[in-house]
Amino acid sequence: MTSCGHLSPQGHPPRMVRPPGTLAHRGASLQDPNYQDFLDQLKKQFPRFPPHLPAQVDSIYYLLQKIRQGLQEHHRQAEKFLQIMETCNQPLGFQPAEESQDPGPYYFGAEPCTEDALGSQEGSTGPGMAPGVMPPHMAQEPAGRTYPFLKPICWDPEDFEDTWKRPDALPWQSKQLAIPHRMEKKRMLKHGEPVLATAVSSFTRHVFTCGRSGVKVWSLVGQMMEDRFPESHLRVQTQGAYLRTCLLFSNSTTLLTGGHNFTGVSIWDLTAPSLHIRDELPCAGFTCQALAASLENSQAFASFTDGTIRIWDFRDQSVVRDLPGPSNGAKSIVVKDQNIWAGGLDACLRCWDLRTSKEPQEYHFESQIISLSPSPREDWVLVGTANGQQWLQPTRGGEKHMVGCKDSTILGLKFSPLGQWWVSVGMDSLVSIYSMPAGAMVFQVPEPTSVMCCDVSSDNRLIVTGSRDHASVYQITY
Repeated sequence: MTSCGHLSPQGHPPRMVRPPGTLAHRGASLQDPNYQDFLDQLKKQFPRFPPHLPAQVDSIYYLLQKIRQGLQEHHRQAEKFLQIMETCNQPLGFQPAEESQDPGPYYFGAEPCTEDALGSQEGSTGPGMAPGVMPPHMAQEPAGRTYPFLKPICWDPEDFEDTWKRPDALPWQSKQLAIPHRMEKKRMLKHGEPVLATAVSSFTRHVFTCGRSGVKVWSLVGQMMEDRFPESHLRVQTQGAYLRTCLLFSNSTTLLTGGHNFTGVSIWDLTAPSLHIRDELPCAGFTCQALAASLENSQAFASFTDGTIRIWDFRDQSVVRDLPGPSNGAKSIVVKDQNIWAGGLDACLRCWDLRTSKEPQEYHFESQIISLSPSPREDWVLVGTANGQQWLQPTRGGEKHMVGCKDSTILGLKFSPLGQWWVSVGMDSLVSIYSMPAGAMVFQVPEPTSVMCCDVSSDNRLIVTGSRDHASVYQITY
């Protein structure tokens, strides 16, 4: 049999073959009108045609037709289920802003971004800030205010469609395990200042871009090549403070933000009717430069510029423990199974077992470690260094091996959700795709400036990169 229960044309009646993807009418007869003619032809061509063979062929033919009808009914049920899911995901619209009874600590305001607000940032400078970066004290919001935010929304069929779907594909089939064939830039998000971190949610169809002055939230619904107006702008509210990083939980329910001169890492609740800081993870006096989370253990992690790595229980915001990391700071931290990995600017990769209080294991590299990404399915951590090398470090013992080298510093790495490939960005102004396990280069796409960060959507369909003043959204084709 071929896919979807279609009979092969070899060795079976020709009229039993249908074009791939076509379904028989629900009331179609099990008996093909030319079936008896076919048996008569066999009897003429073969004089010694066994008398019991027609009964056996008839029985097989009947069973195959029943299987085909069963598959057709399965198709119909699956299509109904998908229609129900699409109906459930219809946009509910934004709720009016409400006054929060307990808004929690505020270091940001979240407001719809207007053209005037964007224009006011241009040309603004402050001590230690690049041109175009708005000083935090210029954006002040009333205390206790909350703002409308994200709802699950439908994906426009004409946008980011599954280009790999075939007419005879079952509803759940896709090439998730395939290597990208190419990618096309679908959106440019004009953030207005260097994008230090980015995240994409395939559930809410939003992109988060983090700059020093705040986090901007962009909708990916509709047809638009260049977007200057985010849905929300979570501005820094603390005098003298600025952001350095953000982290979106894998289930798209929570956003963490951290940086310099804050009393804690902020926890934004993305499931609430109105966006607000639900809680904060205390770290007064520290400058946060990388974040990680383990939803399984309900723990959050942050690395600070003094080398400390702090672990919190985000259910009650308590500090679990502090780990002594590299003295000059860890630029990247990731969680893999029950281990926390930290890449140091001292060219040392450290691994702590969260179940014990033992000293960390150390793995030395030739250059500063800038970026890490854990393999979601295999026992590897991908390491990107300042000299452009990419390494796969085994997490259960064994020798690391190089899987590619670029001409300049690697600033960001991210495995695809199923670990079949990864994206690499850096000072070479290229977005590069590599395949597992050998690290073969698949293709590269140029960007106008250096690319500082990247993310891959959980549905394997989008790549988002952050650059000097914008973020780019790419659609993957398999």
